[in-house]
Amino acid sequence: MIFRFVKDSIGRAPRRKALAIAAIAMGATVATSMLGVMLSIGDKVNRELRQAGSNIVVTARSASLTGGIGGQTATATGGSGYIAESDVLKIKSIFWTLNITGFSPSLLAHDGSTQIEGVWFSHDYRGPNGLIETTGLARLNPTWVVHGKWAHESKECMVGEGVAIHNRWKPDDDISLLGGTYKIAGVISSGDDADDRVFLPLADVQQRTGRPGVVDHIDVAALTKPEDAFARKDPRAMSPAERERWNCTNYVVSIARSIEQAIPGSQARPVRRVADSEGQILDRIGGLMGLITLAALLSAGLTVWSLTATTMMERRGEIAIMQAIGAGRGLVATLLGAEISLIGLAGGAIGAFAGVWLAKFVGHAVFHDAIDISPVLPLLIVLAAVLVALAGAAQPMRHALLLEPADILREGV
Repeated sequence: MIFRFVKDSIGRAPRRKALAIAAIAMGATVATSMLGVMLSIGDKVNRELRQAGSNIVVTARSASLTGGIGGQTATATGGSGYIAESDVLKIKSIFWTLNITGFSPSLLAHDGSTQIEGVWFSHDYRGPNGLIETTGLARLNPTWVVHGKWAHESKECMVGEGVAIHNRWKPDDDISLLGGTYKIAGVISSGDDADDRVFLPLADVQQRTGRPGVVDHIDVAALTKPEDAFARKDPRAMSPAERERWNCTNYVVSIARSIEQAIPGSQARPVRRVADSEGQILDRIGGLMGLITLAALLSAGLTVWSLTATTMMERRGEIAIMQAIGAGRGLVATLLGAEISLIGLAGGAIGAFAGVWLAKFVGHAVFHDAIDISPVLPLLIVLAAVLVALAGAAQPMRHALLLEPADILREGV
């Protein structure tokens, strides 16, 4: 009986039912695509943000942090305020080695009023997997605008835009610093303190300042999870289970702590301005996508409500007859609910399929990378579409079922 009723009912008012299916499909499409992107957006946005420079700075414990590249400078307080250059690569020995996207050691110096920083421009090393990898200043700051080219030769240097303008320097000029002559390979435009510095090969600065084999800070770029309330807890006050969870989550503070343990006598501190802004950006993007998803599903539900209200008005005579011949309200509600569920199922299936395609398109268009959609998500969206359809139809159905059959039949409907 239920099957026959639903089968006959589906064939009535096909345009109205097609409109309901289309509304649910559109809502399901938006929901699937937004949730699909949101669930896989964290690492992708983090990778995009990691193009902006370092989010961790490492110094010796006896050094003080006052700012540097991108707002970090390590100022040594004495001979012990340095890190051995041979310890720098230990950064890639930590548990979170795959999260470290770049690092660059530095040694600060002055030649008169000119600020100088000795750096690795591009440094090859053997990674934990045995493959040759590259790091250095160029790798750490790919968004810097370079007029000319990056320095590669031992007697080449990079100058900040501010210093270049002040001294009227340009690429291919020869300049004298720290008693040596260097050719300007390129002029850097970074928008931060790097514009006021000259970058020389690290080995030259070590040799010419009498500080062989040491650096005074290391800038590190790492893929991290935005901090939450748990991340800000004091690890010393945690239970063993909490501490294990804290250490096994790629919070910026967890990665910084791992670096401190890997490099003896070091202190690693998050660059709060960068780390906090990353978390805020991800939270706002996630909130926006969640709001769009909610609005799409609400819109679909309102459309179903409007169409169902019209349908119930037209079919109230049919409902009254069924009740008059003995059908209880529960049975009638089951029959009508089955019809609405099929509409929701059809719309949800169409929307889930279209949403997966849209999510992949967004991934390629925005992040130039594939979006991985969990096979569970489309199933959940189809279920949500059925629930939205039933929720939208609930009030009109309830109103129709509460009408007295005798009153409706007397109206001759």
